[in-house]
Amino acid sequence: MTSPRTLGRQVALPMALGAVGGVLASYIGFYIFYTVASELWPNMDFGQDSWLPSGPDMLTLALISLVVLTGVTFFAVRLGRRIATPFVSVAHAARKIAEGDLSVRARPNAHISREAALLVDDFNAMAARLETASREIVTWNAQIAHELRTPLTVLQGRLQGLVDGVFEPDPALFRGLLRQVDGLSRLVEDLRVVSLVDSGRFELRPVEVDLAAEIDDLGEMIRPALEQDGFTLTMSLQPGYARIDMTRLRQAVMALVDNARRHADPCELCIELTLEDDRADISIVDRGPGLPRGFAEDAFKLFTRADGTREAGKQGSGLGLSVVKAIAKAHRGDVRYSLENRRSAFTISLPRYARSG
Repeated sequence: MTSPRTLGRQVALPMALGAVGGVLASYIGFYIFYTVASELWPNMDFGQDSWLPSGPDMLTLALISLVVLTGVTFFAVRLGRRIATPFVSVAHAARKIAEGDLSVRARPNAHISREAALLVDDFNAMAARLETASREIVTWNAQIAHELRTPLTVLQGRLQGLVDGVFEPDPALFRGLLRQVDGLSRLVEDLRVVSLVDSGRFELRPVEVDLAAEIDDLGEMIRPALEQDGFTLTMSLQPGYARIDMTRLRQAVMALVDNARRHADPCELCIELTLEDDRADISIVDRGPGLPRGFAEDAFKLFTRADGTREAGKQGSGLGLSVVKAIAKAHRGDVRYSLENRRSAFTISLPRYARSG
């Protein structure tokens, strides 16, 4: 497929051909007219000694002009349609989108110019992003309402029971209510992080830290909760410094540990830190069962949970891994998952001297 020509070439070439054709038609027309007239009327005076055109000259010029004008008009109309068609298509699609139909797309013609092709491609890309964003907004609203409903229902029921005297106010009840509030706060914070990263307004505050010491402190803090759930925590930390927003990294590591605590079988859970000249890799490793087959690619999408997690009674909003990816992305890093010999590992890979991105 040949690349489309520029709009300037599409306009200039027919115009030049039309001008050349008009001149050639004039020469050829006059030549034919006088040749035929000389043969038919050899004694006729064509006024060749005068600078002013004679009557036959005017008639010949008029006929030639009519033929040239007809031809040029025909090609000009075709050229105009060829040039205008993609722009009319874009205008029609824009009108449909303004009316709420986000599925419509502009259609290029067969002889579209390079500029018009770029316009159509950019317009269709914009329309596709608008359609995706609109669909995601609907999904977000439904998922957020779903995630908020359970803790709010629990809070409402417990508080109403307290008001009606059904429940006795005691520390255990208040601790349960506080857990629901903590869950709501965490959900709101996760949503805030993801939305800030998507909008490009997520700000990091990187400072140089002793990364091994920071992760060791974090591990000691979460060790009692893990042991209470039957896990054994080990750490393999390569000493070294890195320039990272430790508050956000701590949030990401906690999300991965919490993910393992919720979904892995009680086992030895290991936090590993590997440093290279320009990268820092933090891995959370457990002994499975790991993500279901075919689910790894979707695991980091918003509100995505593996089939059967609800039926198994495993809690979670489906936001934890999305938050981890958002934090890694903000550091201009990434997160990946691997499963080998029942060794399930989530690895956050960050530039060792990260900048916000």
